[in-house]
Amino acid sequence: MLDDGSLLKSKLNQLIAKYKNVSYLETDPICFPKRYKDPLDIEIVSLISCLFAYGNVKNIQNFLDPIFQSMGDSPSQFLVNHHFSNSNFPKTGKGYRFQSNEDVVIFFKTLQRILSENKNSSPIFESYFLDQNGQFDPNGSFQNFQKQWESEILLTAKTKVLTYGLQFLIGKWKSKSPKKRISLFLRWMVRRKYPDFGLYRKIKPNQIPYPMDVHIQKLIKVLGIQKQNNIQLQDAFALTEFFRKVNSVDPVLYDFYLTRVGIINRCKGRYEEMICKGCELNEVCLVVPRGIEPRLQG
Repeated sequence: MLDDGSLLKSKLNQLIAKYKNVSYLETDPICFPKRYKDPLDIEIVSLISCLFAYGNVKNIQNFLDPIFQSMGDSPSQFLVNHHFSNSNFPKTGKGYRFQSNEDVVIFFKTLQRILSENKNSSPIFESYFLDQNGQFDPNGSFQNFQKQWESEILLTAKTKVLTYGLQFLIGKWKSKSPKKRISLFLRWMVRRKYPDFGLYRKIKPNQIPYPMDVHIQKLIKVLGIQKQNNIQLQDAFALTEFFRKVNSVDPVLYDFYLTRVGIINRCKGRYEEMICKGCELNEVCLVVPRGIEPRLQG
């Protein structure tokens, strides 16, 4: 990186000032749970939104929006009261990418059963991340979450092996992948400040890993923070450790704003004059030739 961190923090603050506006929520799957007030609805919609948050934003929205529209004002109540045998909800046509329509239905049936069995419990899924002592352990919490979901889906499907689509949806607990979608869900649930919800109180914001989507992976390279191509979960936790030096209490604060650089600014991970000259991060970016004038403010 190009400085001792103070310049980076200054530029990150500029990024926050630019994108801390509700108008930018529509560029992120978090726009779906933002529609609801009830904590249980927020948790349920957040889980659904994050697990299906792969592919481009438009495709994700085109798939999820009709589902949430059909679930009405309270998705949690809709699921508890819905009779799958009497309709073809969710009306997803061919499913979503790796998930067949049958996969999607099994997922929602599983979610319905979990909700029905935990009517008086909110939040529901925080416990999935905790160990036997009720603690969040970075070495096993994500695996606990995935194991629990795997067991629940197998129970619903009445089979011993998950389909490829359902396995992809929750991820393989033995995998060392960065588990981006689950990390995103955890960020929404744990952080208590905008744009997140802070529903989970047993896990602290400075404990959770960064959701390592393609935009974050690209940016940490051009900022000189991490260089490896094969990103694993340990690298996501390492990125949190890096940003703890910038913000010890809330290191994952910068995730939403950094991803806007990729989604809205269209960062290519290489020097593109029209993009880079207008970027708040150009003074700390390794791909910008030195001597390039920063964007004029005001």
